[in-house]
Amino acid sequence: MARVKALARPRLAPTDDMEAQAGRLQARLRRFGSPAALHYDKPVEIVRGDGALLFDVAGQPYLDFHAKGVLVGHGNPDVASAVAAQTARLNVQTRYLHDLVDGYAERLLTLFPAPLDNVVMTNSGSEAMDLALRTARLVTGRQGVIVTSGASHGRTSAAAEISPLFAPRGLPTYVRTIPAPNLAMAGNQKLSAWFAAQVREAAQSLAASGAGVAALVVDSVFASDGVFTDPPGFLAEAAEAVRAAGGLFIADEGRAGFGRVGGVMWGFARHEMVPDIVVLGRALGNGYPSGAMLTRPDYLTRAAEEAPFFASFGANPVAAAAGQAVLETIAEEGLLRHAARAGEHLRRGLNSLAKSFMRVDMVRGAGLILGVDIANPENGEPDPAGARQIVNMMRQNFVLLGIGGVHGQTLKLCPPLCISLGQLDLFLEKFRAVLAAMG
Repeated sequence: MARVKALARPRLAPTDDMEAQAGRLQARLRRFGSPAALHYDKPVEIVRGDGALLFDVAGQPYLDFHAKGVLVGHGNPDVASAVAAQTARLNVQTRYLHDLVDGYAERLLTLFPAPLDNVVMTNSGSEAMDLALRTARLVTGRQGVIVTSGASHGRTSAAAEISPLFAPRGLPTYVRTIPAPNLAMAGNQKLSAWFAAQVREAAQSLAASGAGVAALVVDSVFASDGVFTDPPGFLAEAAEAVRAAGGLFIADEGRAGFGRVGGVMWGFARHEMVPDIVVLGRALGNGYPSGAMLTRPDYLTRAAEEAPFFASFGANPVAAAAGQAVLETIAEEGLLRHAARAGEHLRRGLNSLAKSFMRVDMVRGAGLILGVDIANPENGEPDPAGARQIVNMMRQNFVLLGIGGVHGQTLKLCPPLCISLGQLDLFLEKFRAVLAAMG
């Protein structure tokens, strides 16, 4: 597992000169435009990674709890060497036979239950989601989609249209949003029944509009909504509800997949159900650009007959080499088991902090994907400003976090799966110090 390194005070870095940094930020904005926003009030210039650590230009290490698709560690030597070797040997488009690509596809498919027996490799999770939506609409003959109110499913036109997080001007008329599966909102009802009822109501609304329901699309851990994972099994009834309405169930495993939830490979597996379509993203290659859609052969045949799809470099051998190395590392290092054990360790520590600090409201999640709700200690209301303050104070303490939740009140914790228990303890120590400083 990753080595624990002290997060000492850094040497003075070029970007610590506020005037110089402001100039660089203006130049970046001029080159890349408004989509080039950076994390944190004081941006970090990262030049190297090692396991669960990132290093800035001064050599200062930061604990990365915002790793997203980097599952098996930054600078993972096995992934890096596999990519470098295959790049030096050959990278070529998808329309050629290649043993490495074929072998990787076969190995990936063995990790999924029947009837998910076909895989289409793409260049990103967004592209895979675009294809999943196209497939669902061609199979069902319907247009409508149901998503949760804080969902983020990608940046292509089709994926962004079903992502409330990216829709400041509103969603298309054929998209319906439902609340995330929040136990607090369900009240006295069983969560599975309550969430399924939301799906049925949305499906009825789409039917009345004439669009009908093509799919219910969910991130299996509802990360952008604030992380909602429990109790295991609650998603199965929602899948039955959308199928009864004539739609398909699409599991977006971009955040939950490849063992992040601990103990099992996929988020949907915790719910003991099988999706109709699965979407995978950058975690396939430990951050190397890649994606995939998996579905039933009859569904894929139907979609291909009506609207053929081809990604020129989707199934390229370099992406396959990265993917193989990721799967081998997960198996050889026992990362499914470690994610479960490490996640429980982290969750216990966070719950202990919640007893001491009223700002820490709820702790949710599974394995190494956790959400921590931040509340105003005076009235108990969601506190997005407080969450943002914590993120920036943790950055000053050399820990990198993300934010989620419909109101931006949830800290998202998703470190690489190789993070050590010692590094988790260091995070908890830093978090306690920040909470104490806030009063």
